Amino acid sequence: MANQFTSVATVPGLATELVQPVYDVAVGEALHALPTMRAFVHKTPGNPAMRGSSTTLEKFEWFSEAAVTAAKTPLTEELDVDSTKMPQPSKVTVTPKEYGFAVTSTRKLANRVFAPFDPFKARAIADHQNRVLDSLIQDILIANGTNVSWGGAATSNATLAAGDKMTAAIVRRAVARFRAQAVPTYYGGFYAAVAHPYTVLDLREETGSGAWRVPNEYGTDQSKIWAGEFGEFEGVRFVENPLVRWALDGSGTGGAQIRSVQTYFLGDGAIVEQVYEEPSVVVGPVVDKLQRFATLGWYGDLDWNVYEQKSFRRVSHAVSLNTDLV
Repeated sequence: MANQFTSVATVPGLATELVQPVYDVAVGEALHALPTMRAFVHKTPGNPAMRGSSTTLEKFEWFSEAAVTAAKTPLTEELDVDSTKMPQPSKVTVTPKEYGFAVTSTRKLANRVFAPFDPFKARAIADHQNRVLDSLIQDILIANGTNVSWGGAATSNATLAAGDKMTAAIVRRAVARFRAQAVPTYYGGFYAAVAHPYTVLDLREETGSGAWRVPNEYGTDQSKIWAGEFGEFEGVRFVENPLVRWALDGSGTGGAQIRSVQTYFLGDGAIVEQVYEEPSVVVGPVVDKLQRFATLGWYGDLDWNVYEQKSFRRVSHAVSLNTDLV
C-alpha cells in the first residue's frame, strides 16, 4: 500500500481546513503626494469692516510714467502748476465658499475589520482636505492670473510641441520681469516656483552654457548632482509638487498627444486668502437610533484670489516624460 501523506498538496485533507491564506494585520498606506500651494499664501484681509458675502481689498496705485514725464518740464515763474488727481485705487475681491467632505462607516464594519481603521480614516480625510484646497488654489491661479506664457514658440496649450519644455532662459525671463516690476521676493532674496518633478528633470538635463547642469557638474561643488537636489537657480527657489496641474490638450493625437504642464512663479503677495472658517476635521454626531453610523469629515469656508498680478507668472509647457503623465 502506498504511503498517504498529510500535506498541503493532499486535497481534501487536514490542510484544506487548517492551511489558509493570511493577511498582514499591519496595513500599510499607498504612496501619495503632499500638497504645497497653500504655503504660498502670504496675504489676508487686514481689517474687514464686517462679515459679508465677499471681501474687497483696495490697493493704492502709484502715479503713471506719463505723470512723471509731465513733471519734468521746468516751471514757469508766473504760472501755477495744474493739479493732478490721485490715481484710482484698484481692487481685488475674495468670495468665501463652503467646501467639505464626509465618510460614514458602520458599527458592523468596526466590529469586524482586522486592522485599525479609524486612525487611517482620519488621516485619509485630512489628506483629502489638503488636496482639495491645493487644487482649488490652482484653479484660481489658472483662471485669474493674467501673466501667462508658453514654452518654446507656442502661443497656446493647443500649439505646444514636444520640444517646448521649461528652460533656463524661461526662468531668467520670469525673474527679470519680476525685478522690472519691483516684485518682492520670498525666501530671503529668492522668488518661488512650484513645478512638477518632470519639469525640474528637464531643467536638470538641459545642456549648454547658462543651463543648470554645467556649473553643478564642473564647478567646485557637485553635491547637488549626487543628492539629486535642484534647489535655487537663477534667483528662484524651486518646490517640486507632483500635484501641479497638467492637461492632455497640446498638439498631436492619441497617446502621444502633448500634455501641457503648469509651472507657477511667485513673488511675495501673489495670493490672497480670506478664511471665514479654517478647514478642519469634523466629527459628525451619532444620531441614528442604535448608534450604528459614525461620520467623520472636513469642512471649511474660505476663498483665494490673485492679489498682485505682477507677483504671479504662469508658464505652460511640455515635458520630456510626456506619456508618463496619465
